[in-house]
Amino acid sequence: MANRSGRQASPTWERDQLVRELQRKRTDRKSSIVLDAVPLQASSKEEAAEEAAKKNCDYLVLTTMVDPHRGASISEGPDGVAPAPVIIGNAKSGQILAIDFVILDVSDQQSLAEGTSTASVEESNETRAADEAMRITAHRVASELRKDRAPSID
Repeated sequence: MANRSGRQASPTWERDQLVRELQRKRTDRKSSIVLDAVPLQASSKEEAAEEAAKKNCDYLVLTTMVDPHRGASISEGPDGVAPAPVIIGNAKSGQILAIDFVILDVSDQQSLAEGTSTASVEESNETRAADEAMRITAHRVASELRKDRAPSID
């Protein structure tokens, strides 16, 4: 996980949280697809894609913790600048933690799905909020990987 936010979070801890949550969702009685989550040590997209290929992974999940905003803005981090997620509704952006995710096909680096998971920061406990956002991310990733997809025509 990359951290573009101003919040304190351990990328290794949150990666492990995602892996644990995906392992809990390994099987689903409504799907024949079995998920096998594998932690990666790489910190860049390119290194992660290479490591995932070496570990015979089909998909790669990249996550980035960002600071959400009420209007259009940008988020700056170690790998450059990106749009910050916009939170709609009554939420106070300073009390919300957001994690952007993208699921990539390891074979061609094409995006399968992407999104943003958010969680409230209560009692200034950013770690608990990050854990909750990662739990939500794992649920969304598992759902996306289990979707029926039309075969791609190249």
